[in-house]
Amino acid sequence: MKKSKTNNEYAGSDGTNWQIGEMAKYFGISVQTLRYYDEIGLFTPKYRDPDSGYRYYSYNQVYRLANIVFLRKQAYSLEEIKDYLQKASMEGRLKNLRKQTSQLDREAIRLQSSSTALKNKINFIESSDYKEKLDLIELVSLPARDYVEIGNEQRLFPSELFYFFPTIVHYTPTSIDFGAYIMDKPSFLTFISFSPAVEEIMLQVKKIPAGRAYRSFYQGPYENINDKIMKMRDLAARDGNKTSPESIHYNIIDQFVARSASEYITEIHLPLVEDK
Repeated sequence: MKKSKTNNEYAGSDGTNWQIGEMAKYFGISVQTLRYYDEIGLFTPKYRDPDSGYRYYSYNQVYRLANIVFLRKQAYSLEEIKDYLQKASMEGRLKNLRKQTSQLDREAIRLQSSSTALKNKINFIESSDYKEKLDLIELVSLPARDYVEIGNEQRLFPSELFYFFPTIVHYTPTSIDFGAYIMDKPSFLTFISFSPAVEEIMLQVKKIPAGRAYRSFYQGPYENINDKIMKMRDLAARDGNKTSPESIHYNIIDQFVARSASEYITEIHLPLVEDK
């Protein structure tokens, strides 16, 4: 790096001083950032030329700036950095680094759990047999399934579960309630462990009991899905079977994947009302 030679009192230990552009380039930060650090008293130049206004930094100052850059990479605020550099002892700084390491480890687990949730969601889409059975209505036996009850549409969009887990919808003649389908319980528990509402979420975990149901798929916008439901009910009636007034829908292809509503794919279950 090009450094300005000088014999002035603001020279570094090797007889050099750095202009603001040189210092910024050396650390990969902007000149504007260094000017701001100067304004708030976090990192001031060793000398400012009274005629030109140019800022000059000494060689020994690079270690303070390196410390600032390091702490910014750890997501410290500028006020926290200023306090840290002014007050912290060596033991205090080591304690702070240990705390930061713990926070980074926790953040790594959180990010991994988010990645796992999205991978499960991708697998949910790719493992569906809708391509082979799009027009088929079949009577099947289904295992018990877990989901988180979210509620109506007003509660759906603020829920983080909506963005990371497949959506399940319960339709009745009088209501529509949304939920998040739990494909893998251990990874789900890890995911929600980072939520401040973990206890509330656990109280909303529900189970759809195992049983027989008519199963089919629907392609298109949700507002037209009732036509497919009626076809399924008609078939059940011809078969002499009684179905629940509730239908359960799994959004396979939704707004997160499809380019338009015409590409939406929904798996529909009509549970049978079995004689006891």
